Amino acid sequence: MKQLFRILEFVTAFFQLNLLWLLFCLPVITIFPATVAMFCVIRQWVLHKDYSVFRNFFQYFKENFKQSFILGIIWIGFAGLFFLNFMLLKNFASFQYVLLAVLTLIGLVMLFITIFIFPTIANYNVNWTTAIKNSLFFSIRYILVTLSLIVLLILTIFILFTWKITFMFIFCVYAYCNYHLCNIVFDRIQQLQPTQQ
Repeated sequence: MKQLFRILEFVTAFFQLNLLWLLFCLPVITIFPATVAMFCVIRQWVLHKDYSVFRNFFQYFKENFKQSFILGIIWIGFAGLFFLNFMLLKNFASFQYVLLAVLTLIGLVMLFITIFIFPTIANYNVNWTTAIKNSLFFSIRYILVTLSLIVLLILTIFILFTWKITFMFIFCVYAYCNYHLCNIVFDRIQQLQPTQQ
């Protein structure tokens, strides 16, 4: 019965955190602060077996709001420019393939950083510029983990669009799996630090 209770507690925590994240994403401009808060809560689950949701979420949302909000504005603006350039690509017929290659490379860099940046902010007490640099470094150095994270993202999107009812928990499940994979990198980095000193 004790084991069953722990399983039910864990499943309930997923639904609660997913719901909180969805509610706090409704204003759109708060997507980044809400996502950072979700990853911080999941970090507590993974490292400290603390399955509290509401109190921790509000605390982390407040603590990380400023830097994650600024990061969100920059990221949304950069993504907007990126897609605008893609839309205008056909107007530059002479350099179309060159520009396509450059935009594809930029898109990959953005993807690499994005899948690492939320766990990185949750795991390290650093500002948003350092988080971007660290995320890019982690994603390139540990490319197999990065590719696994991309596969996980594609699989999550596929499940969401195939079974739309999964929106009730899928975002939190993705974040949980994402953090577990990123934590492999964080552990390796921590193990290397004493050797480098």
